[in-house]
Amino acid sequence: MSGECGTIAEVLGVTQCGEGVGVMSGQFELRLRGMDVPPGEIGLRDLANISTQLQDLATRLGRWVAGIERVGRSTGDVEDAVALRLTTIRAGSTGLVIERGRASQPLFDVPLEEEFDALLWETWEAIAADAPRQDTPPLVRQSAVGLLEALGHAAPEAELRRTADGARISFRPGERDKRVWIAPDTTVDESDLTLSGVVKMVDLDSHKFRLVDDVGNRIPLEGVDNSDVARELLDRRADAVGQPRRDSRGRISALVVSSISPADVPVPWTQHVRDDSWREAPISGPDPDGGVEFTDDEWAAFISAMNGA
Repeated sequence: MSGECGTIAEVLGVTQCGEGVGVMSGQFELRLRGMDVPPGEIGLRDLANISTQLQDLATRLGRWVAGIERVGRSTGDVEDAVALRLTTIRAGSTGLVIERGRASQPLFDVPLEEEFDALLWETWEAIAADAPRQDTPPLVRQSAVGLLEALGHAAPEAELRRTADGARISFRPGERDKRVWIAPDTTVDESDLTLSGVVKMVDLDSHKFRLVDDVGNRIPLEGVDNSDVARELLDRRADAVGQPRRDSRGRISALVVSSISPADVPVPWTQHVRDDSWREAPISGPDPDGGVEFTDDEWAAFISAMNGA
């Protein structure tokens, strides 16, 4: 490690050079060292595993940045913005050059992309230093562990280099402590709660479903063991009754379902209400039912004047 890197990083066994404060980039290089293949090559299985885990992490970070309750860009827009592409495989130790965003659009930074780039790099640092943020969502923690396992299977050492400023992070995946990424304990309310929304399937074979409520929140449903009932309710509106599981910040992270049944769209949403109250409101101006009445002779004189007679 060069003398320019901090001593704290040395204690952690992590190299972090080039602070790059305030600099963000949609491109970085992941270099894998010590692999059992010739330089510049990588096994397809390792490439597939790393790609899958890295994209899962990016997608979950993007959703975290956007905020599921935030009004604005849809989930599809967010996932498009944080989609990752492998653009180059470099020789030496195998280097994977990865870019963020769709290839059909030039790389650009708007607030969501900038926040994502910063959070992705911060997450790489956390992975390398065994130091996740306290507020890291459970799914992001799960993806971080999956990425560590994929990297550890591929190579004994990994190095990240940020294209914009040359900042680097080096770590040995097999020596990282995955236990620090275990999500904090959740609590389950004793009283039942009813949630309404559309049932969506995650995995029918493993009985994994979620409820998408009317503002777009996705709540995993636990305990839906009857596949026939689940099939009947799939993509339909339902009322799920159960005990909410809450995360460390008190937010509902899942519902332990005791019963689930079809539900109708609320009646007020389908009713057409004619509001004529404006007719009775006092309105300044001339009376539309009153006004001056002209005689036939007065109208004839008016028409003649208009015609220039």
